[in-house]
Amino acid sequence: MKISELIKELKKMQEHVGDVEVTCTASLLRDGHGGVIHDVFESTVENLKLEGNAAFGTHVRIYF
Repeated sequence: MKISELIKELKKMQEHVGDVEVTCTASLLRDGHGGVIHDVFESTVENLKLEGNAAFGTHVRIYF
């Protein structure tokens, strides 16, 4: 998701429900891991960092 899309969606939600905490569901397993996932957890965003690499190009990494 591009920053502009994320901001647009967050602003719509903020207008509807106010300034609420944003959380993310995460896992220690790699993407595409099959089977039952037991290590899923909920976390809040702690900070952001602008990064770049061959897989994603320039991107924002969200740290939980």
